[in-house]
Amino acid sequence: MRFILKVLLAAVAVSVVCGPLPTLASATLQQDCGKAENQVIEGASPKNWRSLYSLFKRFGGCDDGAIGEGFSEDVAQLLLKQWTHLDTFNRLATADKAFEQFVLRHIDATLSEDELKVIVENSAFRCPAGEKRLCGLVSARASESLDELRKALK
Repeated sequence: MRFILKVLLAAVAVSVVCGPLPTLASATLQQDCGKAENQVIEGASPKNWRSLYSLFKRFGGCDDGAIGEGFSEDVAQLLLKQWTHLDTFNRLATADKAFEQFVLRHIDATLSEDELKVIVENSAFRCPAGEKRLCGLVSARASESLDELRKALK
């Protein structure tokens, strides 16, 4: 019993002096974030909504800096080039609300004014049947980001 108490006290002392020891999960996340950053640098971008979802599941915790900007560009490209497949995004978003929020968050002012305008136009005038709710969310977010971008440019 005394041995266990000594081991516990030693662990607490090490933690106080050195800070908490990194967990396996945080070490894995750091490795994954390094891989995500390499993918952003190498320009590997998802070709469809399912591949973006896979990246989100794997690297969603690495969502800042260059990686976050890369995710924003990926979202923009899918909204611009894969608009007719919005139903796939909707199915994934319905099953995983965190993914829906992730995509909406990445419709942001780092995108160009032209990209945001096309996304707003697609949402308003080319909304696929059955996707009205999602088109409304995308349109609102793109409009907010467009306003934010215009204010920043003034």
